[in-house]
Formats: sequence, C-alpha cells, structure tokens
Amino acid sequence: MEYTTELLDRTTGDLHTVSLGNWVSVTEYGASKSVGPRQVRAILSHLGLLQEQLEVSKSGHSRVARRRLTDEAVKAGLGKRIYPRKAGSYPFDVLSPEGQSWADLRWDHAVKTMASEIASNPLVTTAMECLDQFKASRSSDMTPQMEVCFLSDYFPDLPQVDICRITGASPRMVSLHVNTRADQIRAWKAWRGKALS
Repeated sequence: MEYTTELLDRTTGDLHTVSLGNWVSVTEYGASKSVGPRQVRAILSHLGLLQEQLEVSKSGHSRVARRRLTDEAVKAGLGKRIYPRKAGSYPFDVLSPEGQSWADLRWDHAVKTMASEIASNPLVTTAMECLDQFKASRSSDMTPQMEVCFLSDYFPDLPQVDICRITGASPRMVSLHVNTRADQIRAWKAWRGKALS
C-alpha cells in the first residue's frame, strides 16, 4: 500500500501530496518471501526487528502477546505500528521501503541460521519431520495450539525453545499452550479418578 503525506508550500499556501513509498504489512512481506504469517514473524524476531509484547485483546477484557515492531525499528523509520480506530479491528505493523530493504539484506542469513539450529539437533529434526507428515495426512490446517500439543504428546522431552523453532509460535504462546494442555490433562485425570471411585 502506498503511503502519502501532505506538505504545505508556504509560498503559495497549497498542499502537495508526497509519496512515502510502498509500505507492506508484515504478513504481506512474508508472502513476498513465500513464508506464512508465523514463520515471517519468527524470522523477523530472530533478526531483532520484532519483539513480543503484551497488548489489550480485541475484546478489551484480557491481554494477548503479539510480535510487534521494536521501538528502535520505528524510530529508525523501518516501519510503523498501526492501531485501527474501528472497534474489533486488530493492530498490525507495516514495513517501510527502508525496512523491507533492511530485512532483505539479512533474510537469507537468518533463514540459514534458524535452519542450522534445527538441523544441529536430531530430536528437533525428527520432531519437525513427524509434525510435517502428520499435517500432510490431515485434510484441514492445524492451529498453533494443535501443533504444540502434538509435539508435547509425542516428544515430551522436547524443550519449549525448540517447539518455538519448529512451529514459529512465540515463546509466550508455546508456554501458554503447554500449560493449558497440562491443566486439561490434570482435570481429566481428576475427573476419571472421581468417576472410578
């Protein structure tokens, strides 16, 4: 999307529209790199362009973790944080042409580094292959929570940091899904114990 600004010509009193270039959302930038929304955010977080932060949810009653542009990136002109005025809309970030160039220069190195972190650990490689095979056998897409639960069930010794690398989910979301799963298992075992007695 092309962003513009209006400048006042003080000699004539006219407003002139000046183009600020083609700004794209983080998801659109990921699509240009042939990666999904979670993966692009994981890579840009690895580069230090995005950081995880807590924000008020859409309902306004709770807080959610989102990966947003860092304050340093915004100050450097690499992008902007957009907070829609329309009720029920989600906040999002856009990358400036300078931000896209900055990420383009570092993209391949970040992807290789992240791939080598996965490849250096045989357990992580096996877990990723099993998850990919399971996802291919399903007729519908898996949510991040489903992926985290699958990895927790079949690879209980897999650290959460490696689950983040495999799924592209943020550390806070992985921790939330792991804890939710543990709570559900505890509740089910307690219910089963009562039903048997």
